[in-house]
Amino acid sequence: MIHALQSMGLFRQDREALARVHTHSLDLIERAGMRFHSEKALEIWHGAGAEIAGNVVRVAADVVESALKKAPASFTLCARDPTHDLVLDGEHTYYSQDGCSAFTLDFETGVRRPSCRDDIAKMALIADCLDGIDIVTPTVSAQDMPRQAVAVRELEACLVSTSKPVVTESVTSARDARGQIDLAAAVVGGKARLKERPIFCNFVCTVSPLAQHEGGIEAALEFANAGVPVGAYPMATTGVTSPVTLAGTAAIVNAEVISALALIQLAVPGAKVFYAGGPATIDLRAGAYTGGSPEALWLRMMVAEMAGFYELPSIVGAGATSAKVPGAQAAWENTISYLLPSLSGASFLFGLGLLDGSNLLAYEQIILDAEIGAMVRRVLSGVDLSADAFASTLVEELGPGGLYLNQPHTRQHMRGALSRPRLADRDSYGDWVRKGQRSRVEIAREQVRDILATHEPAPMPDKTRRAMQEVIAAYSAEAGPGQS
Repeated sequence: MIHALQSMGLFRQDREALARVHTHSLDLIERAGMRFHSEKALEIWHGAGAEIAGNVVRVAADVVESALKKAPASFTLCARDPTHDLVLDGEHTYYSQDGCSAFTLDFETGVRRPSCRDDIAKMALIADCLDGIDIVTPTVSAQDMPRQAVAVRELEACLVSTSKPVVTESVTSARDARGQIDLAAAVVGGKARLKERPIFCNFVCTVSPLAQHEGGIEAALEFANAGVPVGAYPMATTGVTSPVTLAGTAAIVNAEVISALALIQLAVPGAKVFYAGGPATIDLRAGAYTGGSPEALWLRMMVAEMAGFYELPSIVGAGATSAKVPGAQAAWENTISYLLPSLSGASFLFGLGLLDGSNLLAYEQIILDAEIGAMVRRVLSGVDLSADAFASTLVEELGPGGLYLNQPHTRQHMRGALSRPRLADRDSYGDWVRKGQRSRVEIAREQVRDILATHEPAPMPDKTRRAMQEVIAAYSAEAGPGQS
């Protein structure tokens, strides 16, 4: 019998509070309207009886609510290796890297430089090795590739370097979506097989306030048709693209998500969808985006809570520390950022490994963040409350002052009862001095070097690699020479 804190939902018992966010969001959709920059989306809404003025759509509450009920409450994130499949059942929180960083602290020189495709491949390899990372993502936005090739080349770098599930983000057109679908189909053996076992998922960003990007929403429809799980991910910023008040921002975020998901369900009933989001705040003195402020953390908890309200799997933005280097600030901001959405029942957290508001990659940060994630996972994963775990007979036998260290019960249960850190220092002070007084950041860098030198992902057949290259060549040529 396992008693777990996971997925209890800090606010979920207060259905009235969540229902108020829901009601205000429906009012926004029906009265203010939602802008859809897509003729295809407008046609779908027209067919559902929505009021359309230009590209602004106003939808009755019952239409939105009815559509949302078509979405499945649970599904599986499949992987190239089925042993890494993840069931999104509301009982677990999984972890992925953050994504789309434009800059990297070069691992050898420490100099800030534009991110490149090699960073994606190396970070995918590291994530493949780490038990604390469940889902792999293109951690950076590669600046060294032609624009027309980015979507498939980033996915390729991940699929080759890991056998875990993959989530993509840099998809801004239906063409990008089709390219990724074709690439994944080449890996699994065709589109029918991909529909049965989609080995990647995606989320597209909304355009706050109250708008849906043409390419993003049309990409989402392509993914849904192909059976690839997809989410809508607002990044509303308080006081800039949403009201400065948290309630006002929560309503805008919710309106953007449910309007996108309702559209997808109207087009593809039963499509696997995520309720997603990474809202943030602005520091009004510095003008800085802040994902780790207390207010941003509350908003991100609400993403998980509202997903629970609708009984949908969720992707919650996490991490995004404002720190520029690995250290104390990144540690405290990311720890709270991972813990609170996990307590709120998030299906998976998108946000390990980046600094400077998700705009700077430091390789060692993924090791540090994975350690935080492992600790949070252990705290929330559950405790055995069986009769054997209580060990009442043994306690009575040993009585007051008993020693448990040499007992068979201890040897039998110690590995399951007590976790072992990958990174944390538990040496005595004297042993720490004798070992060179090294910081955990130094040890994390050492682990990065070791993983990159020795870890090998599950092999991919040459035939599959050739099929992938054919897809990439066709996709890259499709846009025409010179386009970017």
